[in-house]
Amino acid sequence: MSTVIIAEKPSMARAIREGLGAKASQYEITNAFGHILEQAEPDDYLPDDLPRSPKTKKKIWRMEDLPILPGEWIKHPKPDAKDQLKKIGQLLKNADVVINAGDPDREGQLLIDEILEHFRYRGRVQRVWLKALDQENVRKAFAGLEDNGKYQPLKDAAEARSRADWLVGMNLTRAVTLRSGAFFSVGRVQTPTLALIVDRDNAIEHFRPQDYFEVLAKCRHVNGAFLAKWQPKHTDGPGFDAEGRIIDRNLAERIAAKARGQGKVTRYESKEQKQSAPLPFNLSALQKTASARFGMSAQQVLDTAQSLYEKKLTSYPRSDCRYLPEEQLADASHTLKRLPMPDAARKLLDPRRKHAAWNNAKVTAHNAIIPTGETPNGLSPAEERLYQLVMQSYVALFLPDYRYLAISATVELGGETWKATGRKDIDPGWKVLYGNGADDEEESEDRAPLPQMQTGDPVQGQEGEVQAKQTKPPARFTDGTLIEAMSNIHKFVDDPEAKKKLKETSGLGTEATRANIIETLLKRDVLEKKGKQLVSTSKGRSLIAWLRKDAATRSMADPVTTAQWEDYLTRIAEGALEPARFGKAITTQVETIIGRLKEGSGVSGFHRGSGFQKQGKKEKSTPCPVPGCGGTVRRMESKKKKGVFFWACSNRDAHPLLADEKGKPGAPFGSEKGTGSSGGTGSSGGAGTPCPVPGCGGTVRRIESKKKKGTFFWACSNRDGHPLLADENGKPGQPFGARK
Repeated sequence: MSTVIIAEKPSMARAIREGLGAKASQYEITNAFGHILEQAEPDDYLPDDLPRSPKTKKKIWRMEDLPILPGEWIKHPKPDAKDQLKKIGQLLKNADVVINAGDPDREGQLLIDEILEHFRYRGRVQRVWLKALDQENVRKAFAGLEDNGKYQPLKDAAEARSRADWLVGMNLTRAVTLRSGAFFSVGRVQTPTLALIVDRDNAIEHFRPQDYFEVLAKCRHVNGAFLAKWQPKHTDGPGFDAEGRIIDRNLAERIAAKARGQGKVTRYESKEQKQSAPLPFNLSALQKTASARFGMSAQQVLDTAQSLYEKKLTSYPRSDCRYLPEEQLADASHTLKRLPMPDAARKLLDPRRKHAAWNNAKVTAHNAIIPTGETPNGLSPAEERLYQLVMQSYVALFLPDYRYLAISATVELGGETWKATGRKDIDPGWKVLYGNGADDEEESEDRAPLPQMQTGDPVQGQEGEVQAKQTKPPARFTDGTLIEAMSNIHKFVDDPEAKKKLKETSGLGTEATRANIIETLLKRDVLEKKGKQLVSTSKGRSLIAWLRKDAATRSMADPVTTAQWEDYLTRIAEGALEPARFGKAITTQVETIIGRLKEGSGVSGFHRGSGFQKQGKKEKSTPCPVPGCGGTVRRMESKKKKGVFFWACSNRDAHPLLADEKGKPGAPFGSEKGTGSSGGTGSSGGAGTPCPVPGCGGTVRRIESKKKKGTFFWACSNRDGHPLLADENGKPGQPFGARK
């Protein structure tokens, strides 16, 4: 008998062998390739007698088959992982102990546990929690093995997430596609994320800038000149907008005219302030900073951070936490000695300094992303940039606070109150790491220098100045700001109670999935990139507008709904919620939406070019008349011949275009009732007729010969199975050359 370690991926298996050293010989160490089992396709749950597409060989999409609700969920090995799965199975036959070495998160828990379930393994299972892959962390992790059963809730949450995504994605994508006549992908997280971008784009495009004014006084003190801004006594009267800004230029000019003559300093303050280094990165914060500073996409940041982790240079990247375990502080001295940094910073290091980041109460399943102390070699430019960010954020924790003087002066001048603020650096502290570059988390403040003054000092008002300004629209999303919005969805909620709850608990997606969501939206053509900016397409906007037309479908475009679902998944992972309750809620939601779509709710009213066609005299939608199809046909005008119409079906693989018979869909082109051609190959008919050749399973089509007009033959969709068929009185005969 043996002890088998199953790592999530080959790089982790290698790190475990190296980390265990001589002890590695005591184990059978193997690995998966991420998830090597995947959810079955809808075809596995649909009736066997359902017609299949001649092109894809898959069962056709029909509204009448929805919703698809698996009774027992089926998983299949991924085609490229069957051999590896077989090897794992052979090792499990002789194993009395298995160590789950999946990534330290809920997906990592599931992908090893589901392998054990696949082989019905009943032996003892332990869990190793690898927060980093350097030798020291590997040894520590294996010294603290735990019972795998402790992490059952993590596996349950991952399974619940997988099933929810399947139920929503498979059912609603099919339903919306069948109703609209064009392919639309609908997802539990991707669709409300798209809604965030659509709303932002609409706000920008409908934004109307408002003029407003600021009034400044140019003042002179014996120690120097400075600018002070007018402080109105009230802002709720004429001449002000709802935000308290001056919108009346005449008022602004009258105030500016008072900024002359003798005045005095009524209040002067100069307080020393200090600022600790920012918290170290979690994945979202790293994605936001790298997007702003380097223009990296969220997926590039995740992939690069994963590469640094696999090279043992940084800790686990898919972390949602920005805090560190207090017991790790003891390792700081050893780690800091091996990190590259400027001499100016190294001289200031204090390994015993305890920053607020060291807080056990705030550490979740993971800690913040930090360097391991391993020496970086041969890094790509992207890896080098990201490593520098992570390394600097860690080193800064052990450097002195940044210290400065926060200065403010209030001046009475011309019967009005004016205020100036400034800052004077005392000690750069941790900022020596960044040179002249400001870190992204620093709040912008007025850094204009102010002369040394005292309360009661005289000042001379030299002149007033009116600065004309305009309100600005919100900025378009980038990868970084969208990730931040997904993480802080409460900022997009108006209801105070919902905002409060969401601030404490929820976001859209998880640290591990948000980058992939953005990539999916780009691939589906509902989102596009313009430089760094993410902009919704007309197709994406139409989908969101359509979903919001009906109360049942509106929730699929509501970020709050999905954020609450993520909250439920978190509760499942904590063991506080039964997975079945969450599954039932998702199922009920899907059933309700499908029911509304079957009624035809909200089908009309979509932009041309987006896949949703406007109903009118020229184009309209109706159920497809072809028996067994279940699609939706749309009346369209020919681009080549004005006034000539045809009908296109959403289930395009099932049959060709339909003829137009007095504004109604007729038979497929080329059939006995239909007319027209198949695009230059000659007259055709009988499309969709089963092939008469035994065992073929294809579909045959009647075609007129190009060389001999009036002569016909039949071509089969299964072209490699047999030759063309003869035409016998308008019906398919035997293959050419066969004996009658």
